Amino acid sequence: MIIKNADILTPQGIMVSGFIVIEDGRIARVGSYGEFREYCTCGRDVLDASGLVVAPGFVDIHVHGGGGHDVLEGTCEAVAAMCQAHARHGTTSMLLTTMAAPHEDLVGAVRAAADVARRGTGGAQVLGVHLEGPWVNPDSRGAQPADVIRPPDVAELARLIEASGGLVRLTTVAPELDGAMEFIEAAHRRGVRVSLGHSLASFEDVARAVRAGATHVTHAFNAMRGLHHRSPGMAGAMLACDDLTTEAILDGFHLHPAAATILYRCKGRNRLALITDATMAAGMPEGEYELGGQRVLYEGGAVRLPDGSLAGSALTLDRAVRRAVDDLGVCLADAVAMASAVPARVAGFYDRKGSIEEGKDADLVLMDESGAVRATIVGGAVVYQG
Repeated sequence: MIIKNADILTPQGIMVSGFIVIEDGRIARVGSYGEFREYCTCGRDVLDASGLVVAPGFVDIHVHGGGGHDVLEGTCEAVAAMCQAHARHGTTSMLLTTMAAPHEDLVGAVRAAADVARRGTGGAQVLGVHLEGPWVNPDSRGAQPADVIRPPDVAELARLIEASGGLVRLTTVAPELDGAMEFIEAAHRRGVRVSLGHSLASFEDVARAVRAGATHVTHAFNAMRGLHHRSPGMAGAMLACDDLTTEAILDGFHLHPAAATILYRCKGRNRLALITDATMAAGMPEGEYELGGQRVLYEGGAVRLPDGSLAGSALTLDRAVRRAVDDLGVCLADAVAMASAVPARVAGFYDRKGSIEEGKDADLVLMDESGAVRATIVGGAVVYQG
């Protein structure tokens, strides 16, 4: 395939009226309009992207569900359906995200993820698994079910890594819990990125966790103690420590625009990842749904537990990108980088994903001037065209 007449978001800047050559699922050439006139198009499908922006496909490293399905259903059909639903919104790859659940349910979920990763989805590619629970602080659990939260367990992590065929890429843990430092060190040795979250940790707890190998923070400001000038806690450590990346849920509910602006000014476009934290309600009409087996209500744009607490979201990454432009005042290229390059780095896939460069996977999203997704391409195949 050749995509022509596109305004291409590259790491070096915007290439106006450029072209992209895709061969064997990878980007073979990125060039200018002048070069295209001399490029042979024989035997290739040519997609005219006049009036459109071509951006790297979005990478969602924190997504529980979508399209009416949840990761913890533990079936290939559920995983494929949610991947197809998010592909309609520009997501080309994701880390399927679990939450606190019985061990056997987590095993079923990671095995389904592994099966779909091998087979493909017809939508976004499964890059791996993010274990958001069960190793969180019960007093900062958010929407995590209290009865299945448990202490960090190196042996349980090892069993889940084995059941997933090595697809566990990221895990969330509260660093103040007993055994957390040993858990972080063990995960780091196994090549699993460690994120800190659902926590009441002190600044010092976070500093120890970073020394042990933690590199990321789960959904900034949510399910953590707020910043205090004499006790900065996890929020302060997250903002101050350049060794930590973090996530933002820009759905209009999880973060006040001023808090999101402070976060962006501290972390910048290279350390802040846009995520959805999406539930099965993403891409669906408002109504009743489930999150990890719990009843939730999607109403007024927010997803909540019966007690009114936020429980994930119905967000999609195309909307998060548009909100980053509107709320943070950043340019489209920076907003896209936070939905592609940064999460790809966090997950350890930037050598293949997250930017439009020759040799990388041909994961692309075509957007109009309003930011609406017109086409999504995964591994050189068009999986959505609107």
